[in-house]
Amino acid sequence: MSASASPSAGALQLRLSEQMQALSLVSETLTLRLLELEERLSALEGQLEGLQHLQSNTLSHDSADLLTATEERIARLEDLLTEQSAPQRASVHPLQRPQPEASAQDTGLNEPELELNPFPEEEEEQPFMDELSA
Repeated sequence: MSASASPSAGALQLRLSEQMQALSLVSETLTLRLLELEERLSALEGQLEGLQHLQSNTLSHDSADLLTATEERIARLEDLLTEQSAPQRASVHPLQRPQPEASAQDTGLNEPELELNPFPEEEEEQPFMDELSA
């Protein structure tokens, strides 16, 4: 049995060594791919940080403009409120409506005044579709 066991032991040893070599090739390939992936990831993270930095500068500039405009608006409102609280400075401006008759007489155009009725009376009611088919 030892004579027949030794050739199978040698074949088994050869097979195990071939599988170990294949496993080492797979692990080497995976390691190289992982290193490449890490390089690509670090490059993308660098690009992302650059974009975020540019975007934050743009956003900070835009938000600074918005804050400045808001401050100006609040200052104007405060001025209006202080003006209205002081009765000597506050003045009421009445609404002046133009008189259409006077302007028509001034221009010499005499157009008949149209009646503004949102629900004009109709001469005859129109029948519904059901009434027409009956």
